[in-house]
Amino acid sequence: MRLATVLAAALLIFAQPSFANSQNANLAAGPHDIDIGDVRLHYVVAGHGPLVFVATPGWGSGSSYLQKGLAPLARHLTLLFIDMRGSGGSSRPADRARMSQTVMADDIDQLRAALGLDTIDLMGHSDGGTIAIEYAERHPEHLRKLALIDARVLGDREGDNIHSYLTLWADDPHYRAAVQEEIKAESNDGPVASDADFEKYLSTVLPLYVSDPVRFAPKLAASFAGTHLSSYAANAQDDAQQSTPRDQTKELGNIKAKTLIINGTVDWICPYQEAQLLHAQIPGSQLSLYANKGHVPWIEDPSRFFPEISAYFRD
Repeated sequence: MRLATVLAAALLIFAQPSFANSQNANLAAGPHDIDIGDVRLHYVVAGHGPLVFVATPGWGSGSSYLQKGLAPLARHLTLLFIDMRGSGGSSRPADRARMSQTVMADDIDQLRAALGLDTIDLMGHSDGGTIAIEYAERHPEHLRKLALIDARVLGDREGDNIHSYLTLWADDPHYRAAVQEEIKAESNDGPVASDADFEKYLSTVLPLYVSDPVRFAPKLAASFAGTHLSSYAANAQDDAQQSTPRDQTKELGNIKAKTLIINGTVDWICPYQEAQLLHAQIPGSQLSLYANKGHVPWIEDPSRFFPEISAYFRD
């Protein structure tokens, strides 16, 4: 009887979410750098509570916009923000072909192993969501919980839905300049010329990412203030993706982690139809659509978003 009690208690302990270990210097609050083979990975730890890895986009933004935007979560969670290879404070690989979302997902697993963690909880936004999906498909045995926030799904770009927004918003004075800039960029369809050009492009198209540019675009722009965008990362990731196309939709059914999918219904770049696809194909997943919201739910509906994410990872 005593043995059964001990075993039950042990199982309960192992079922609990991972907490940042105060004795592990690599999980202490603040910035860190760690070598994981062909790159030096930069990450930042902040907050208190269950440990959640945050996969950030690999196209050159780094993690600073999420560190600012998701700061309220640090009251309830320990967030580990990762700058993907070639972005933010992380170094570039010698071989630019190793800038794909697949390699970046493997970087997360190398970081997990280096930190001595058997399993992790993982959250990803936009292209960070793409990388998180890739992690869930490639390393299911090491993933406990997954949160996908307006995630891009490789192999299901929903091109018609994306361009329908550009057509719909073309004459709206709050979107007009952003639509024109996006159409111009698509017509050029070449590499990003420089970091400065990339930053100018992003600052112009930011209104497209929110449901109400007057209310929310300034807040989104403020979260990117001081961010150095990497044209190298944008170009190298795009090249790597085109040279080795990846269709994530074929393996969504293999994802074992408990999964929460959040998406705005007027997200132009990651349409809610992609979220519905994820929900239909990831076993047991939960879909949470934010009506009339765009690409950044923590800005557009913080009173719903922060409690939902906190409760999900603390449960």
